[in-house]
Amino acid sequence: MLDSLTILAMAAEAVQRSESLELEREFTIRRPRTTDIPLLAQVERSAAQIYRTADLDSLADGATLDPYILITIANAGYLWVAVNRFDQPIGFLGGNYLSGNFHIIELSVAQDYQGHGIGSALVATMSQQVRQEGYRSITLTTFKDLPWNAPWYAKLGFAEVKVQEMGKEFEKLVESEARHGLDPKRRCVMRMVF
Repeated sequence: MLDSLTILAMAAEAVQRSESLELEREFTIRRPRTTDIPLLAQVERSAAQIYRTADLDSLADGATLDPYILITIANAGYLWVAVNRFDQPIGFLGGNYLSGNFHIIELSVAQDYQGHGIGSALVATMSQQVRQEGYRSITLTTFKDLPWNAPWYAKLGFAEVKVQEMGKEFEKLVESEARHGLDPKRRCVMRMVF
């Protein structure tokens, strides 16, 4: 039989666990600040650790986006940052114009925050803005066979399209990915049309 002090201690521990889970789910999406840019490499590196589970260690250890690219897309208004309750970056999405589409260059959510709706919220925020700006579709390239890639995007409304249907710029993009070690047989172009 438990005494009242033990029950009180167990209740306090349960409250602490509950509050800890709530803290993990709290995030805000905002425009990037100059001070965020150097921190996004850490977010991207953390996010990429999931590739180790698919024997793609080279992606987990590979280069992150060049800060110049991040600054360029931020200045264009096409970089969104998810921050935790302490205003520290925990995810980001960036993209640009590509052959009439808004093209997602990178979507990363730090490993400890994956699976909490942050990636979906980033996509929703971006989609709303680019739609208001007149874009009719959003594109990206991703792995066909990894559950957190093409199948995840499909749940958000993206569908695989043949690269040849998308035009020369997309063909060049897929060729560039192949030159950087990404197997084109495992990759695909996806598009969401509004």
